[in-house]
Amino acid sequence: MSHLLEMPDALYTALKEAADARGISPLGWIAAHLSHSPQTTPFEDSEQAQSPQTLADLFAGRVGHIQSGGKERLSEERGAAFTDYLEEKRKAGHL
Repeated sequence: MSHLLEMPDALYTALKEAADARGISPLGWIAAHLSHSPQTTPFEDSEQAQSPQTLADLFAGRVGHIQSGGKERLSEERGAAFTDYLEEKRKAGHL
């Protein structure tokens, strides 16, 4: 049995943002916050519930969002910095 639920656009937008932040659907977010199911989401869409999530999936869009307390932007340009480091080692004959 299915039911339709109407809600204001602003509430749906907030629900969608909260669900996206956890990497789940809005339905899964609601199910996860019901008292009978704090960690599991039995009402999750069947396609998403069956597909395993990797750490890369869970952290997608979150890299660089945690501040270390300093003013440095530690997670920016890391790929380029690593490439430069490897190039220096290669030129020095240490790679």
